[in-house]
Amino acid sequence: KVGLTWTERNRRKDAVDTHRNTHGDYCPGYGRPAHPLTASDGGLTADHITPVSDSNQTGPLRILCLSCNSRKGNR
Repeated sequence: KVGLTWTERNRRKDAVDTHRNTHGDYCPGYGRPAHPLTASDGGLTADHITPVSDSNQTGPLRILCLSCNSRKGNR
């Protein structure tokens, strides 16, 4: 995402690293069951559970693969 602060990028990286250390390359799923990552899933991403404005980058994060994160959008 363009415009993320250095702190926010590192916070998201830490969330993904923690998830990966605990669960491996496994997506909890969104709109489909939890699943191990495949090449088409695009890797793990950290995203806000509730969408936030660009000026407010705090709040809890969830880990999803890029495919599930794209499916989620701003729902």
